[in-house]
Amino acid sequence: MRTIAVQLRTSCSECGSPLPLNAMVPSLACPACSARNELGDDFWIEVLGDDDLGSATILLQGRDVALGVVVRDAPACAACGADIPAESALAAADAGGVACPGCGARALVRVPPPDWVISGFPLLIGEDPLQLPAAGATVPVPNAGRPVAFNCPTCGGVLQVDGTARVVQCGYCSGSAYLPDDLWHVFHPVPVTRPWYLLHEPRARKQARREAQDPATAPERLEALSRHLDEEVRAAVARHPRAPAATLRRLAEDDSLASDALDNPALPREVWPELAAAGRPWILRKIAGSPQAPPDALRITIEQVAARLSDDWTGDEDAFDMPDVGDVLEGLADNPASSAEILAQVARLNAQRDPDDRGDYGEALAKHASTPAALLADLARSDDDSVRAAVAAHPRTAPQVLEALAGDVEWNVREAVAKRAELGPETLKRLGKDDDSSVREAARANPSYPRFSLRKMLFGG
Repeated sequence: MRTIAVQLRTSCSECGSPLPLNAMVPSLACPACSARNELGDDFWIEVLGDDDLGSATILLQGRDVALGVVVRDAPACAACGADIPAESALAAADAGGVACPGCGARALVRVPPPDWVISGFPLLIGEDPLQLPAAGATVPVPNAGRPVAFNCPTCGGVLQVDGTARVVQCGYCSGSAYLPDDLWHVFHPVPVTRPWYLLHEPRARKQARREAQDPATAPERLEALSRHLDEEVRAAVARHPRAPAATLRRLAEDDSLASDALDNPALPREVWPELAAAGRPWILRKIAGSPQAPPDALRITIEQVAARLSDDWTGDEDAFDMPDVGDVLEGLADNPASSAEILAQVARLNAQRDPDDRGDYGEALAKHASTPAALLADLARSDDDSVRAAVAAHPRTAPQVLEALAGDVEWNVREAVAKRAELGPETLKRLGKDDDSSVREAARANPSYPRFSLRKMLFGG
């Protein structure tokens, strides 16, 4: 077990004043303007969740975060600097504090959230208690309850102030008095950055990776590991055949893990439509391109795109933007599991998009085994000769469409037509005399090509 001493400082998102971070808290009120700065789990994971922490200044959530790191043998007492044994701190976790063996001063100890514990950070030591208020409460006033006498600057009357408000009303002249900095800081000392400590087991992450990859790991343990700070551990859980269905569903909602979770055969088929209905773009992209996706999930996916492109759509355009729409449509066009109905919707919705946004899915649709004849007839009018050639080769293309394509200006389209056995003899004879040698050879190699027969000429039949 090692001890990591950290000192953290950032700035208020509202006023820009220095904001010391002396505790792992989800939010913190600015001592200058009282604005609440939201931090959240992602902030702390980004700043402190790495095994190889080092001093650095990083840009996070639009502001600089200065991080100082020192690896020590044990936490230090804030009062006298003496070492506090890690074993003593761990033993005092339930008590919430441990006494310094040197001076007896009490240091706060706290068990961090479960995802930190399972990641090898079992205890936080020496956090600032003034930055650990109850959920939703403001930072407590340290000297509240001990009023201080203050003379009203207007009438000289003696006021008793307690630090709960910066502007107080005089009971004598009814004027408003603004407390000067010196007095205000009696009640609200200016916080300074000071060290606090994380206990860390450096072998925990490697062990977690081994467990997450072990085929014998129990589902309950996999659920716990799915909340590990290390993405490699979570990804291994997302791929694990024994991972619980609820765990896989939750992991699939993570952009970086959706692919692993949706590729896992342990994910129940009934979960796919639920995930598609959630409408998260990264999930829709994966479902759209997955041959394992159930029909209901693919249907809901194309419905989500239709809703996004509708005039009355009220969702977040940044969360589901036009490149996302294009990726989903492309995935559906390429997916062998897409039905004829879905493919027709892909073509229709793509045509509804602004010209600059439209994707080039014609060749994929023309080659798809499930493309309906009506859509193939539309694709036969494409400006792209590779699309027309694919239509000519498709087994569902109607005979009248083939006859029309037999006169195409591009040789590769005529060659594809010349290989079709269902062509009429007159069309094949015409293609057998084509100006392009590849077309002529394809037509004459066609089993249906009309050939001279002496027996037929002499005896008929």
